[in-house]
Amino acid sequence: MIVVISFAVLGLALFCCFLFIGLWDFPGEVSQPPAVQAVRQMVKLDGLAFSGAPFLSDDTDYRMLLSHPALRETARKLRRDRRDLSLLWIGLLRKDLRALYRFRRFLVHRGAAAGLGEEMKILRAFVLSLLLLEWGGLVIRVAGPFALRGMGRRARDVVEVMSYAPALALSRIPQTGWPELEQSWAAHAA
Repeated sequence: MIVVISFAVLGLALFCCFLFIGLWDFPGEVSQPPAVQAVRQMVKLDGLAFSGAPFLSDDTDYRMLLSHPALRETARKLRRDRRDLSLLWIGLLRKDLRALYRFRRFLVHRGAAAGLGEEMKILRAFVLSLLLLEWGGLVIRVAGPFALRGMGRRARDVVEVMSYAPALALSRIPQTGWPELEQSWAAHAA
């Protein structure tokens, strides 16, 4: 009973955090698609590029295998494999999140204007996003890959929303300086 209550409380906290991040608005507006595309070109985002995330938490094939007594061991192996793949993907998303935050800091150091209030909002969103991904990884470890249906889309959305922060900073720098920034970032990231 305690486990159910703790999962309910954690689920409510996760919902509130996702709601906060979903409703969080960046100062100014990222209305320049070239800036968003340039960020995705400059920063390698492996977790965000993975398109199979919704299938990781889909339990249809697992239930089908489990329904046949001769295939139960295969179903257990599928569940373990999906858990491992889900944890790897969550790890890639955490890596993407850190790379986006470092890239934004890089842009601010290179001359993109940013106020203290904006910096605090982005730091808060980054920390919350990282905590949500950590919590999602913990739930997957404890309850399995099928516990949080639809988490893949939401986890991906968290990282995608965070990709707008460096895009906003990049949009404050003239486009003529972007190739130089890309080369400098590649040297910095290596």
